[in-house]
Amino acid sequence: MNIIINVSEKNYENIDGTYFPLSWGMELHKKYKTYELHPYDENNVFCFGRGVLPIIGGNRLIFSFKSPLWESFHFSAMGGAGYQFKDTGLKNVGIIGKCEKPSLLVINGENNAIEIDYIDMEDYVKNYTNIYDLNNYILDKFKDKNYRALIVGPSSINSNMGAVLSQTVRNGKFVEGSEDWAARGGIGSALYRAHNILGVVYYGDKNNSSNKEEKELKSKLKAIVEEYYEKPLTKVIIEGTKKYRFDKEINTGGTFGCNYVSLKDKAPMFNWKMIYMGKEERTELHKRLLTYFVGKFNEESTNPKKWTNCGEPCPVLCKKYRLDGLKVDYEPYSANGPQIGVFDIHATDKVVHRIDAMGYDAIEMGELLSWVFELLDIGLLKPEEVGINKPKFSPSDFKTEEDMLNNSNYNSSQAVELVNIIAFEKNEIGKILALGKRKASQIFNDKFKDRLKEGEKFEDYAVYVPFGKSGEMAPTLYWAIGNFMPYLIQGKYLTHYKYGVFFEPEKLSQLSVARTLEEATLENLGICRFHRVWINPVIKDLVNEIMGIDFDLEENTRNLIKDIYEYNKKICPNPHKIESNRVKDIIALGAEEFGDEKWSKLFKEDRDKYIDEYVKRAMSEYSKLLDIDWNIKD
Repeated sequence: MNIIINVSEKNYENIDGTYFPLSWGMELHKKYKTYELHPYDENNVFCFGRGVLPIIGGNRLIFSFKSPLWESFHFSAMGGAGYQFKDTGLKNVGIIGKCEKPSLLVINGENNAIEIDYIDMEDYVKNYTNIYDLNNYILDKFKDKNYRALIVGPSSINSNMGAVLSQTVRNGKFVEGSEDWAARGGIGSALYRAHNILGVVYYGDKNNSSNKEEKELKSKLKAIVEEYYEKPLTKVIIEGTKKYRFDKEINTGGTFGCNYVSLKDKAPMFNWKMIYMGKEERTELHKRLLTYFVGKFNEESTNPKKWTNCGEPCPVLCKKYRLDGLKVDYEPYSANGPQIGVFDIHATDKVVHRIDAMGYDAIEMGELLSWVFELLDIGLLKPEEVGINKPKFSPSDFKTEEDMLNNSNYNSSQAVELVNIIAFEKNEIGKILALGKRKASQIFNDKFKDRLKEGEKFEDYAVYVPFGKSGEMAPTLYWAIGNFMPYLIQGKYLTHYKYGVFFEPEKLSQLSVARTLEEATLENLGICRFHRVWINPVIKDLVNEIMGIDFDLEENTRNLIKDIYEYNKKICPNPHKIESNRVKDIIALGAEEFGDEKWSKLFKEDRDKYIDEYVKRAMSEYSKLLDIDWNIKD
């Protein structure tokens, strides 16, 4: 069952048909012509749907929306939240209209019926200062239900970078460490600022007719996997997900522990300024991360096995948590740790926890903080304007152990204060920064033009992929050239993101298209990408079983990508060239660092000319392979 809820008129309509969750979102965005609308227009549509495969790892909740950051169609996923959502009997939901007052939307699916209710939160929002307070408020109100809630924080009220939080509830209590976020693209901002919805609460009946049907299907899917691998399903899953559970070879686990061990000196630091540092200096700083990041993480999480899952009965236990239930993942801690000059996990905890409390996308906010820190360090912004002190933002500030710990704590305190300034619009600069790096740069270029050298711009120090006139997305935190190409969707893993290698542009796009097809397929089916290793070989058979036909999964995904392309073209006719000097240097110095003599020589000869050529060729191959025309135009 699929429904569209009109929160202005407080009613809903049933929509017939079978839809994969991401295709559902794309279908509604085309229907409502949201490419013509501002992301915060109440006639926009906010969509979510649950995974279609009733198997472990198949219970993601997939969101699609017009992003206030990317300024086009975007999507985000949340682990486990689809597991409780199935109790409502619903497959997919679309939200249009705007609540008269800030509200909680309640979806009650008990007794094989759907009831929609609204809770007036106007007075609550006036003094809203912490997303966890709202989480507790909802728990007190609904703890007698087997519910799940999707909520936004204060950041969604004033910024373009708001995320959506959800946490597993069991026996009337939150499961420690189980919180999950749908964050990329300003999803929380889109939900609140377009629809006046502070959160969505849903619950239903575990014994509904839909769940009974899926229980039978689950057994069939399990049998397909076990027949293919000739092993029990649980063993297949654990063997295919060791990075996310525990890797005995490196004695750590999760994205945090495994990535920092494997990244070595390629780990992003100081707003990506590590690209200008020598290998020896980077290696020395990486040793600090192994000691004060990974070492402490292992002591406080890996060794005592403080592991849990996202809410579905999954043996991977990918959620690694520590003190006070703090969940630790690589990208939030990278963006708000070494990227802002913080090399101690306890100092980083303070920043990440504050960002989470405000309900921000931790990756986007961390990249914004690191950019502002560098602008303060070089004098393009002044401490009295921003409202914080000048940070310690040079490797020379972290030579001794004492300096490393002291300056990490110092930078952490400045970052926490800056998060507060932006979240609550405490000054003019905070209001501008709430728009994101690219829009803020465009304002600063005019406002502080007397501070700029000839040819210099504020965005030269910002790291993002551009879309259209002012759209942007912070890339995932790997020194991987595919992360910086202006593909149809960035900020996720629809690209080749292997770090430490440099390819010819055509080869890069060949690898990126292969990854795009794989990742978009998983997302459209609502499958957790941590399960991709074991599920990909059997995915076609699993889908054929649920569809009852020989379903062309690749064609379905290619059609979805073409739909995203057609949507993008209505907003921006062509992809945007790379405009940030920092990003150009990440690519150019990447060629040298990763041993590509040909491109390194060309970039040294004329960086801008050959960066443009590289990207143009990459996009030409990307377009050819996807049968679209997403080409750089001269």
